[in-house]
Amino acid sequence: MGLKYLEQTKTIVLIVLVLMSVTLTFSIWSYHPNYEKVDKTNAIDISMEQKRQISEVVQPYRLLVNQNGDWTGTADTSDMTRVFDELKKWELSDVSAVSNNFSISKLNDLMLLDNRLIFQFDSEVPMPIFQNVLPIIGKKVPEVSFDHMIISWSSLNQDDVPANELTVFFSNAKQKQLYRAKIKIQNEKTFEKKILSELKNYPSYTPVQRDNTNTLFLPTEPQKMKQYKYLISSTSIDDFKSALFLTPKIVKMSPDNKEGVDRYSDDKSIMTIDRENYKVNFVDSTANENQENIQKTNLIMNTFGFINQHGGWTGDYRYSSVDYNAQKVDYQLYIENLPVYETDLGTTKIETYWGNGRIYRYNRPTYKLAYLPQEKNKQIELLSGEKVIQKLMASQSIDFNEIAALRVGFTMKKDVKRSSIYLFEPTWFYKVDGQWHSIDEIDREVGGDTNGLE
Repeated sequence: MGLKYLEQTKTIVLIVLVLMSVTLTFSIWSYHPNYEKVDKTNAIDISMEQKRQISEVVQPYRLLVNQNGDWTGTADTSDMTRVFDELKKWELSDVSAVSNNFSISKLNDLMLLDNRLIFQFDSEVPMPIFQNVLPIIGKKVPEVSFDHMIISWSSLNQDDVPANELTVFFSNAKQKQLYRAKIKIQNEKTFEKKILSELKNYPSYTPVQRDNTNTLFLPTEPQKMKQYKYLISSTSIDDFKSALFLTPKIVKMSPDNKEGVDRYSDDKSIMTIDRENYKVNFVDSTANENQENIQKTNLIMNTFGFINQHGGWTGDYRYSSVDYNAQKVDYQLYIENLPVYETDLGTTKIETYWGNGRIYRYNRPTYKLAYLPQEKNKQIELLSGEKVIQKLMASQSIDFNEIAALRVGFTMKKDVKRSSIYLFEPTWFYKVDGQWHSIDEIDREVGGDTNGLE
């Protein structure tokens, strides 16, 4: 009996072991660990300041109006924005070529006619980019550029022109090009009420005509302007490092205390931080400067997009120039609607160079500015346009006909009593060979007043 039960017991144990083996094997095959969900690693999102729209960066620097021979004008951004906002309600269409031999003298003639609304830009603006400022309807916008937009409303009273239609000219005297379009307005009364009536309240301007060069437009009366005070601080250098280097973790820093700079580098690029002058210079040594040029529209949009991506608008920087051959775009610092052309620091511009599908040179300030409302801003009376002209014409070192532009801007100077405070003084500037110069230089030539102000 015992042997019989022993054999049965062995059989049962064997069956149990086989079943356990099968069960264990199946469990191993079908087992899925309950790992925690791991998010995919994203690229570092560096944002120094808020991103901007292209229409905030590409803007005219001045609006001029000629109503029956009476000239008025403004450099106030809010004034010009109001006009553009009204124009956006209407229809701009039918952009077409008029002339490929459009000279400076022809531009002067066109501007000096009665009933003209003129927007002036610092540099040529490609039409596809301008669509972000003032949309154009109809067929595809041509890849043309302009630096003057001239709206004529003389046609409102002509029988051979459709009712409520204005003529718009886009000129590029440097390229000798003139284009024409039309704006369909709601009605004549709305145009007079919303646009023309307000323009009459702008300050008076005087056109200064010269031989074989562009007409200058200057305020007729002396201008009273404020001197502003701003607190200066530095943007995080780590933000620049993360924005400019492809692999920030491998970047090494080597200080040069004698020169007052810090150098950051990897195996391809070098970034130099000038601590004293709040300036950064970046160079990607692998980029080829002789690459094939891209269209102006893409060049401007690429450099704008690069700055926008890392929130590099540490101030009110605006598009100021494009060098198509060098693939270079500059953005100028503004405060209180006026450019800052002179400083005792490193620079007041963001300079961008595009090549090999990315930024290969990047020069700019590292400082940020904060307005100090509690500070008293003294009033300064600038010279009238007429007196500025007299001073320039009397200078022995300046050919008056070589002056490309004449504007009021700011000089940025350190407060002698407080190192972290900077003064912004309104100053007349003139432009020769692409460079802005303070009228103070003329005063220093003759040993006179060094501020160029009254």
